[in-house]
This record gives sequence, C-alpha cells and structure tokens, in this order.
Amino acid sequence: MMQQQDKRDVIISGAGMVGLALAIAAHKVGLTVTLIEQGKAVIAVDEADVFSPRVSALNLASEHLLRNLGAWDLIPTHRKTPYRDMRVWDGLGQGEIHFDANSVQKPHLGHIVENNFICDALWQVAYALPGIDILTEDSIQHWQQDDNHVHVETQQGAILHGSVLVGSEGKQSPVRKLANIDLWQWDYHHTAIVTTVRHTKPHQQCAHQVFLESGPLAFLPLTSGSAHVSSIVWSAKTEEAERLMTLDDTAFMAALSNRTEGRLGDMTQIDSRFAFPLTAQQAKTYRDGRVVIVGDAAHTIHPLAGLGVNLGFLDAAVLADVWQRAKQKKTDIGHDFTLRRFQRQRQAHNLAVGGLMEGLKRLFDTQLALPVILRNTGLKWVDQSALLKRPLVMGALGEAGVYLPPLCRSNPEQPL
Repeated sequence: MMQQQDKRDVIISGAGMVGLALAIAAHKVGLTVTLIEQGKAVIAVDEADVFSPRVSALNLASEHLLRNLGAWDLIPTHRKTPYRDMRVWDGLGQGEIHFDANSVQKPHLGHIVENNFICDALWQVAYALPGIDILTEDSIQHWQQDDNHVHVETQQGAILHGSVLVGSEGKQSPVRKLANIDLWQWDYHHTAIVTTVRHTKPHQQCAHQVFLESGPLAFLPLTSGSAHVSSIVWSAKTEEAERLMTLDDTAFMAALSNRTEGRLGDMTQIDSRFAFPLTAQQAKTYRDGRVVIVGDAAHTIHPLAGLGVNLGFLDAAVLADVWQRAKQKKTDIGHDFTLRRFQRQRQAHNLAVGGLMEGLKRLFDTQLALPVILRNTGLKWVDQSALLKRPLVMGALGEAGVYLPPLCRSNPEQPL
C-alpha cells in the first residue's frame, strides 16, 4: 500500500456511478484523479434471466455522457433496454398521458439499465486510464484544507494532496458530514419495493406507471431475450408497503396484476423483493472551501420520475465542465469562483426538480374528490395538446430547462 502520493488535481471519495463518471470526466479534461472506494470494484455477471433489482432509467443526456466517457458500448446490448413510450395514469380515474419518442423525432426516450452493469462499464474505463489512481477497500480517515490544497489520509495509510476533494458516497456521505454541510430533510412516509417480474403480455418497450392510493407503481421494461420481463418500483405508504412485503409471491403478483388493470397481463414469476424507506434531502450548499459534494451526497428525491442518477450524472458533467473552463483560463480548479459556478448551475436545478417531485407526490397522495377530478382532467388535457406535452417529453429526455454541458450532448464539440 502506498504511504505517500504526489499531489493530484482531484480526490474523489466514493466510486458509485456518479463518482466513477466524475473521475473519468475529470481525466478527459486533463486532470489527475485519485478515486477512493470503501468496497471492491463492481463486476457484473451477464447471466441469462438473472436480473439485479436495482435499475436506472437513463435519459438521453445520461446516455450521451456514458458514450462520451467510453462506457456505453461496454454495457452488453441486451442489458440496455430502450423505452420508446411512457404511459402514466391515475388509478382513481380515467386520466392518462402518453409520451412517445416519435413525437419529438427521437429513437427512444431512454434506457432501463441495471446499476451493476453501469458500474461495471465505468470501472473498466477507469482502470484503463493512467491518470486515475484507484484505492479500493479504503476510505478517508480524516482530511483538512488550507488556502491551496486539501490533505487527506486514508484508513489504509495513504497520504493524498489535492486541489479539490469530492464527496460522492451517497446520501450518508462522510465527506459531507465532516464538512458540516447542513441539509434540508423530510420523510416521504413511503417505502419502495423493488423486484423483477415476468408477465404474460409483452411490454413493447413501454414504461408504465400508475398512481395508486398507496403510491406510484412503475413497471420498467427489461429485455435480455424476452419482452415479458419488467423491473418494478412500488413506492407505497410505509404501512401498506409493510403489508405487501408479508404477502406470499402468488398474492403479491395478483396485487400487481390487479393494480395495473391487466395491461401487462398476469404476473407469472417474481424474484426476491427488497424494500427501503424513502426520504428526501437537499444540501444547503454544495461546497465548503475546496470540498464539493455531488449526486446523492448533495440531493435525493422521490423515485416516482426515475430522475435520481440522471441528476447525479449531470452534476458530474457540469463539474468537469467548470474545471475545464478553469484550466483554459489557467485558474485554480478549487478556487472559490470555480466551485461557486458549479453550485449556481446545479443547486437551483436540483432544488426545482426536488420541489416538483414533492408537489407531484402530494397531488397524487390525496383521495379527496376535487383534487382527483382536477388531476384527471389535467392529465387528459395535457395528453391532447402536443404543444403542452412536448416540453414534458423533452424534460424526460433530460434536454429541457437545464444547461447541458458538452459531455451530455450527442456531439460534445458542437455548441448549443
């Protein structure tokens, strides 16, 4: 184990999807990186008809990012399921909205990909790059910063010096806690149940979501040789989720078939179910001196729109972009002005998306007659208006209402 290391530009704590993407993006803009991960590198086993319960709905902006980082083609094709349509409806009425990629001249709206295959591809890229040093099965013991550097010592005794320290370890980020960055936090009083199911009707590369009294239920299409497999995320009120978790497989599958009104037919097989409570948090600042936080370390939201990792990938791309601008101007990548620029671009957008998710969750939580009538009327009205629906489709693609850095574009060299 290395006991001393020369100064690096960037030290990143946490090698999940966002941390890995940031490390590679930083390397692409000419920075040297040390990546610290308390676990081991993720190796995804491509086993037929075996699926991870944790998946991500990657929008087009995230797809461009992974392509530009060299990771997209390392994910097996049959593990990337494109979805070309989305159908969202109210389980308490007749309101429904349909999003179609053809309406905006796109080949698809996004892809459903298992998280372990995304991580595996990013690990392969990171290990192949000479400018990225990787310390696995290690973590930060303590750090301190001065006007010019951040000094880090790891549990395994590595001593690191960098211009910037990034916390990307998830919602319980030790770096964020050590930096004493405060949070806004609230409990959704929902618990998400995730698993994989097989059903009698093909999904036809369409993502389905129904808003139930208990909370939103989403079916996300998977392929791997069959159009009859979907990943589900059922975000139910905690008491209801606890009850659902006590059901045997047959009863749970019957509940799924019933709640989706038979749109995917009967459920025929189900994998193990996992449940985790849903809470939201938003960091009050994304930086403290030369320390910055990204991804779930900075913000977590309700999964009802599947936006979580897309926001984190956008954090990584924007941070790499502001670092590149700093290098071009020969200024310090850890300077207050540089990191404030990142915060300005990302915090407002992440707060707005978090507020929107909270509003949607509350709107569909109520069963009072007037709100139910209004939301069903609104869904029908928007669905019938191409003018109103287009910005929603572009938002689903990750290409509306936000600055897209070069790495999130189909052609990173082409200006917007």
